[in-house]
Amino acid sequence: MGKGKLWLMSFGCLIFIAIGGWFFAEYLNGNLILAYGIVGICCVMLFGACLVYFIRKLFDRSPALVIDYDGILDNSSYLATGLVRWENIQQIELYQLAGQKMIGIQLKEPEAYLESQRGLKRQLIKINQGMVQAPINIAQSALRMPLAQIYEEMMMRWHSYQGSRLS
Repeated sequence: MGKGKLWLMSFGCLIFIAIGGWFFAEYLNGNLILAYGIVGICCVMLFGACLVYFIRKLFDRSPALVIDYDGILDNSSYLATGLVRWENIQQIELYQLAGQKMIGIQLKEPEAYLESQRGLKRQLIKINQGMVQAPINIAQSALRMPLAQIYEEMMMRWHSYQGSRLS
């Protein structure tokens, strides 16, 4: 994701944090009902967490995605998987969801992958699996290079790995 987009999203988070803080403050002053206070706290917490993530990404110099001999190193989102070794991949597919291009990676043992995740990330992955078929998804919006080109490189390397195992 480009730095300009990260700055814009960070600014958007600040706006929602301010609105949530205002809702909560008005609730504490007795001007709004409890529901607004709850919405305010939720806004502050959710968009505060997003703001922390975006700021960390602004100063993160590591590549979003590395495709090499070992596998795919995903650092493209909060749900990034880290290193996915070629031997753990069952299928790689290019698809579109809600107008956004994605690469889906099916694992040979998706349950083991889910068990290796912790906390909020694990819960978000479970929710994500309810919307898409693949446990690992890489979105075009997180990358600068065209997704079709990345997909082709992944497929070439994955097939190369599979071929080297048969030799």
